[in-house]
Amino acid sequence: MALYSTKAIVLRNVDFSESDKLVTFMTEKYGKVKGVAKSARKMKSRFGAALEPMTHLQLIYFGKGNQNLFKLNNCDIIQSFQPIRENPDKLYTGIYFNELIDTLLKEADHSEELYQLLLQSLCRLQDHDNTETLRRLFEIRIIALLGYSPGLTHCMLCKTVPVSKWIGFSYNRGGVICGTCIDQVKPSVIFGVGTLNYLKKLLVLDINHSNRLKIPKGIELEIENITHRLVLSHVGRELKSYPFIKDMATL
Repeated sequence: MALYSTKAIVLRNVDFSESDKLVTFMTEKYGKVKGVAKSARKMKSRFGAALEPMTHLQLIYFGKGNQNLFKLNNCDIIQSFQPIRENPDKLYTGIYFNELIDTLLKEADHSEELYQLLLQSLCRLQDHDNTETLRRLFEIRIIALLGYSPGLTHCMLCKTVPVSKWIGFSYNRGGVICGTCIDQVKPSVIFGVGTLNYLKKLLVLDINHSNRLKIPKGIELEIENITHRLVLSHVGRELKSYPFIKDMATL
């Protein structure tokens, strides 16, 4: 059996037996990996708090390369992200990030870029309060990294650069529709050029600078409608954590 060592982020864990846990990780080297943590449910488990969701750790596991379920050997915490767990809005946002990665990636799908997106987003989430912008950035960026980047520079129908006041977005065509073609395509969403400019910024903005992007409230709601529906168009359902995020916004 091969021994694997990599940095990883815990996506989720579930009880696997009376004493064991089944843990899903997003690893730096090997993509999404599932492993059994023996005796992890016991009070004096050697894994301690290392298997809590969002924990960044150095992971060692073993098994055959073509199997779907590995056995965990050792976990050393690099960063616990405990401040995220102490704030409900940040907690559910972090869980949402984990759910998106877990739902959109198959086991063994490898993407160091997605690993870095998750790690950097958790770091920003811990240090800053601009959770709304960070959620929108994460949504559009994960879809782009999976190869479905929305077309924002040219009309998906006539291929011209949109110059009209109002612009549409078609989820079927995967991008914007110019004002001339709106009546022909009947896009799912219609918005102003200001919203389009912010969408473009979210696609290229350094995550470490996400707290500097201040989106006006009205445009913020339009962007949520676009990026969240973009996610739903690929996931096919609402994730469990998102209603809790919306509840937090009303408090």
